[in-house]
Amino acid sequence: MKPGVSDLLLHIQNEILEAVAYSDKLEEIANILCRRIENLVPGIICSILTVDDKNRLHPLASPSLPDTYSRALDGLEIGPSVGSCGTAADRGQAVIVSDIETDPLWKDFKALALPLGLRACWSTPIKSRDERVVGTFAIYYRSARGPNELEKRIVQTCVHLCAIAIEHEEVQARDYKLAYFDALTGLSNRSRFDEMLRERIAAKTPFGLLLVDIDHLKAVNDTMGHLAGDRLIKSVATMIGSDETQTFAYRLGGDEFAVILDNCKTAHDLDAAALEILHRTKRQIALGVETLVSSVTIGGALFGADGTDADMLRQNADFALYHAKETDRGGYVHFRPELRTTIIERINVVRSVDSALAEQRIVAYYQPIARLDSAEIVGLEALVRMQDSNGEIASAGSFATAFTDAKIASLVTETMLNQVAEDIRGWLDLGIPVQHVGINVTTGDFRYGSLQDKIEGCFAKLNVPLEHILLEVNEVGFYGWHGSICRKSGQGPAGERAPGGAG
Repeated sequence: MKPGVSDLLLHIQNEILEAVAYSDKLEEIANILCRRIENLVPGIICSILTVDDKNRLHPLASPSLPDTYSRALDGLEIGPSVGSCGTAADRGQAVIVSDIETDPLWKDFKALALPLGLRACWSTPIKSRDERVVGTFAIYYRSARGPNELEKRIVQTCVHLCAIAIEHEEVQARDYKLAYFDALTGLSNRSRFDEMLRERIAAKTPFGLLLVDIDHLKAVNDTMGHLAGDRLIKSVATMIGSDETQTFAYRLGGDEFAVILDNCKTAHDLDAAALEILHRTKRQIALGVETLVSSVTIGGALFGADGTDADMLRQNADFALYHAKETDRGGYVHFRPELRTTIIERINVVRSVDSALAEQRIVAYYQPIARLDSAEIVGLEALVRMQDSNGEIASAGSFATAFTDAKIASLVTETMLNQVAEDIRGWLDLGIPVQHVGINVTTGDFRYGSLQDKIEGCFAKLNVPLEHILLEVNEVGFYGWHGSICRKSGQGPAGERAPGGAG
């Protein structure tokens, strides 16, 4: 090597490796390398291209070539006769073209190079550690010639540096994708959503927020399997996602998505966007041999009018979605201030019933069922009641809304089944001729677990024949209203109207 070149090359190598270590942009690193090598070897022109996973070339750095030349190469598919770079990438080995004008590899491309004074081109593939061709490093000459030994040594170092820089970029991109993108749908994930929401709040620019839930995903998973559920999620994600530059979709997890709409200034703008999503997500989807019509439910809030910080805006959109799911499944609700009070009260009631379940304060009361013609008592109806910590019976209306929560309704049903089975067993043992006890069930009982198995299990363990129970499905989603008498003994609140028991 010429005196001093070795030291200069080592300096270039250290500069590039330091830039990679500091995660400088790949394009900037590549341009620095090209310029340093061009200064080291006057008269040459350097070019670095990348090869994507579809085997297409993309310019990365060529600071001494005009942009028109680089643009002409962008997206070019590699092949056995695609100039020096496309051929080197295709062969996986260096290609030396000492005369562009006469070499058949340049037959279709020499019109690009010759007017620029480019007479020869030597291209070397850049390979990753797993031997994938991820790019090419090329040197152009203004005379018809090939590389000398010095240039070969220099390019060997450059190709190694390029491989390190490109692989580092790939690792960073992969890590970024894992951190910020949902693996199933390809949409940005919750972390990215939180970040973007904070950025827009800080910028104080107009935008709208929509929260979107897939309808009946659990039923699809339960009846058709999770693979079908995943296909439904992916299909809906594609429909929710938009090519519009001012619309950004995110998957928050499970069946929930978020959409941020930039430059959304009015409630009318937000409502129109929500209705558009409702329209394009209501489609027939093939899930294996089965098909179903997808639908979503949406809640929305507008930055400024419905919240000025991220937590408040997100919570208000969530309140709107919650209300929509309870009252307008498959529709859209824009946040209104009164929703906050209603839903917070409902949440508190659900928590109260949940605590009562954990502390065994959910009890069964009974009211008689009599024949009108003879006044003969022919059965009983089981009604659910809740005791407070002092043993007082809570008013029926104070916890009826808890049964809009399907999980709570199912847990109460299980508690009531056990109590009713125990009571019937006790009455039968005492010789009391119990004909039947009516038990109400809700839609929640059909969503969580097997209702039949639950009933059979509760009554079988106490040896109570199933002929002693009647089931009534409550279609409105929560417990019906009935008068009551006290469970086992005593009187319930006089004249009270209360939600019926579950079974």
